[in-house]
Amino acid sequence: MNTLKRILYEVGICVIGTYIYSLVSNQSFWEIHLPLWVWLTIIIVLTVLFYVVDYIITRYRVKKLITDFTECTFGDSYVYTWKYKRTYTGRYNAYGYEATDIHTKTPLSEMNNGKKFVCGHEVPEETIKMFIQLILIASIDKKMRNKLTPVLEYLHWTEDSQKHSLLH
Repeated sequence: MNTLKRILYEVGICVIGTYIYSLVSNQSFWEIHLPLWVWLTIIIVLTVLFYVVDYIITRYRVKKLITDFTECTFGDSYVYTWKYKRTYTGRYNAYGYEATDIHTKTPLSEMNNGKKFVCGHEVPEETIKMFIQLILIASIDKKMRNKLTPVLEYLHWTEDSQKHSLLH
């Protein structure tokens, strides 16, 4: 279904482009006499160019997101920080990156030094990697954002021990 929508979108853009060309040049787009192979070449080049530009934009958005998104809290857990490692294999790989070197922002020994009470709990590393992977996918892919938002809200709710007892 998404492929059909994309094809209709591209055809609509072509029709609008031909209309703009006929307005600007006072000549109909269809009066240009070119061999069929030239038209096919133009269509293929434009389609490939569209996908290359889409790929470059996605890569740029991923790079920008992974430089900014390096710490977070999950539910009412402690604040965690991490770094990304470039990888194409791995269980928690999203867009070629996986979170590694996950640890609390402040060591637990410093948080509980007797002078202050720190609320929160530790989250298993596998759960944090899953959170990060899903947040990256939801932040980059607009189609998946609507599907993953309720899942992420539920996962944050499960990690919020103020609302219920811990599940793990």
